[in-house]
Parts: sequence; structure tokens; C-alpha cells
Amino acid sequence: MSKNFDAYMALDKKGLENKYVIIVDGEVVAKGENIEEMLEKVRKKYPNKRPFVAKVPEERILVL
Repeated sequence: MSKNFDAYMALDKKGLENKYVIIVDGEVVAKGENIEEMLEKVRKKYPNKRPFVAKVPEERILVL
């Protein structure tokens, strides 16, 4: 897998349910609810990097 995906899987997601996280180079650089605003800031700070974006699901989720 990728460094960013591995960082997401190891992330303590408690308190982040239904929020977005953005990871660059294996580090969480932003977390919150307004994804557009977060991405704008991250792209300015890391212009040559591809951010990993994920929405943390609720603890109880059923995937079919």
C-alpha cells in the first residue's frame, strides 16, 4: 500500500467520525468538515504533493 494509506489505517479515528482527514507524506495535515477549504489550504502549502483525502466513517457502518 501507500505511505498515506498506511498512515490513515494507523490513525486514531476516535472523535473524527463523519469528518475529513487529509494526509501528505504520511502525516495528517488537515482535519475537519469543510473539504473545499481544507483542500485549498493544503494545495497552497504542498503544491507539488498529491494529498490523500478520506472521510472517516461512523464506527458502525455496514458495507455490502
